[in-house]
Amino acid sequence: MARGPSRGAGIARVALAFVIGAIGGAVAQATWSDHGAPPVAAMPEPPAVAPGVEPAGGEPSAPNFVYRYLAPPSPALAEVATQVRDRDLLRKLPEVQWLDGLLMLPETITYVAMECGEPDAYYLPDKREVVLCYEMMQVLYEQGAELATSGDVSSVVGPDAAADASPSDIAQQYVWANLRFIASHETGHALIELLDLPVTGRQEDAVDQFATSVMQRIGGEHESPEQVAANLRLAGHWFLARADTGFSLDAYADTHSLGLQRYFNLQCLLYGSDPERFAGIVARGDLPESRARYCPAEAGRASEAWMRLLRPHLAPRYAMTEAEAAEWMRQRGEPAPTAMPAQR
Repeated sequence: MARGPSRGAGIARVALAFVIGAIGGAVAQATWSDHGAPPVAAMPEPPAVAPGVEPAGGEPSAPNFVYRYLAPPSPALAEVATQVRDRDLLRKLPEVQWLDGLLMLPETITYVAMECGEPDAYYLPDKREVVLCYEMMQVLYEQGAELATSGDVSSVVGPDAAADASPSDIAQQYVWANLRFIASHETGHALIELLDLPVTGRQEDAVDQFATSVMQRIGGEHESPEQVAANLRLAGHWFLARADTGFSLDAYADTHSLGLQRYFNLQCLLYGSDPERFAGIVARGDLPESRARYCPAEAGRASEAWMRLLRPHLAPRYAMTEAEAAEWMRQRGEPAPTAMPAQR
């Protein structure tokens, strides 16, 4: 659960409305270039077809997602809600659009933007709804603006991106990267429930892996490796911003791993997907070497596990055999499962 709004919430609401407008307009053109911000992924058609395999014509497509924007009771959130609705922001989340129509689901998933009374996001199984709260968007902007003016921005987005981006650019990218991760995370919960997918261990950890994997998959086709890494590091920063230094029994008993643990898990999956390309994560100290040695195997297992779980549920036009799926992953450079080093 995110922290509550700060005293500067009124100013932040106005600024957030501008940021959402900038995001929506930029994504509609598949780039933020008109706003001087780093490029963002375009919204592709579902690419989950093995190379050389054409979708079968005339076969039924999967149900589409539904998107709803509820007017907030609080006047303070009215401007933000209007911007989100007018820009149709939920429909423009790249990972959500990629999944929309990719799978055969027994029921349609509805994405809802609404006032929740607190900064949050969640999946409602009884309604099949993924809820993204206006208050959460407000907090994301506040944290993004704080990061943009701090000395930490270079270590989070990389020195090149930090040098070329204004504080407003960084705040925009922070909001957008985290909305993408959070929506993907909650979609993971929805898929587990609707498709009755088997999960061992904490479901929260599994859907963090899903969100990381799908952001890498989408970003890998439409963003540079540096942009993919920056987006996932910004999502990881969200965990750090919510982390406490002193934990109660409730925190240890929570269904979520601690914020710091989620941060390092995300760094591990990113590093493990391509240790050479993302060696800087270890070099900067964002991931201890003692954990990094396990990450290639961990990332490979997570990617393959989600592929195996979802493959039987692909819409007929995107169906593939297990061998075709393995070849598709290989050609895309997805991390392959490797032997795990000995563990105590």
